[in-house]
Amino acid sequence: MIPKKKPKPNRPSLPTLIDKADKLTSQYIRQKYADHAGLVKCISCPTVLPWKEAHCAHFIERGKKATRWLEENLHPACPSCNFYRKEIHMREYTLAMIDLYGREALDHLRRAGALVLPASQVRQLAEEAIKYATAKLKELKARTA
Repeated sequence: MIPKKKPKPNRPSLPTLIDKADKLTSQYIRQKYADHAGLVKCISCPTVLPWKEAHCAHFIERGKKATRWLEENLHPACPSCNFYRKEIHMREYTLAMIDLYGREALDHLRRAGALVLPASQVRQLAEEAIKYATAKLKELKARTA
């Protein structure tokens, strides 16, 4: 008699995890930078807008999984800069990042972004991002309550 295999626990697919991590991280980043009125300033232009209308911009493109959910890689941006004015946005974003973190930190982010990760590591990063963003959103909510 062949022993029966134990059923694997039902776990979400990697695309589902990535989507959830993206949504929670984006919400956290935009709320983190919001003022008491719920407004954020675009990282690369003077536009001020409600956090719900802002985008969560990635300095290292979001396709690079190693830096996709790193807090230092993410900042609020207006839709115009994030979608339509890419060249100007990246120039101004780079200058803002140097002011915020310094040149060495940017070089570190770029090196990290160049890493190609196996799916198992992307899954782990997504799960960690979900836990982290959920906890940080709870902290923000407690502060404003």
